[in-house]
Amino acid sequence: MLPPFEAILFDYDGTLAVLNLDFAAMRRHLHAFTVAQGISPQELDGLDILEMLAWATEWLRLHFPEQADPYAREAEQLIQDMEVEAARSSGLLPGVPELLTTLRQEQIGVGIVTRNCDAAVRVTFPHIDTYCRAFIPRDRATQVKPHPAHLQAALDCLGMTPERAMMVGDGAMDMQAGKALGMFSIGVLSGTTPRAKLLAHGADLVLASVADLLQYVGAQSRTV
Repeated sequence: MLPPFEAILFDYDGTLAVLNLDFAAMRRHLHAFTVAQGISPQELDGLDILEMLAWATEWLRLHFPEQADPYAREAEQLIQDMEVEAARSSGLLPGVPELLTTLRQEQIGVGIVTRNCDAAVRVTFPHIDTYCRAFIPRDRATQVKPHPAHLQAALDCLGMTPERAMMVGDGAMDMQAGKALGMFSIGVLSGTTPRAKLLAHGADLVLASVADLLQYVGAQSRTV
């Protein structure tokens, strides 16, 4: 049983699309590029890809300010090139077109919030603007998941409050961001995060895939 809802925010990779990104390889490439700027490898321990980019940019701004902006541009381009290349061998997961079509017919607001870039998402989903009223990729977000501001930006575009919307994603960050806003949060097992971790980070419900949401879509199911 779901609470009444008028909008759904979705993660993208692993939730709506096949997860083809090799995050380990991407981190290795960015790590090597960052260390080449004169930053100690030990300073980068424990940082994910986007945290590394942000931390290194600020470090360079303090110590070698002339290198900061060129580093940020080249590092972002390195990440984006890998994302777009991965997207070329990706695609929407089974049941996603049917779900999004049904949501549009039911006039349920759809938002996509992703740490991926705009260009890569549009490779696999060129018609995104037809189905999605709010699309906030990394390059349009002031702060990205797990920061709740990423989700709030999409809610603002939809004209929705957190209480009227749900968050759906395959990762712990999705659940963290959703729960930070008090949203009903649904984890899906189509990515790489196990059920126990999704629940531990706040999932109210765990489904095998987003296609399973079809059983909850419809005027009657939304108001039960």
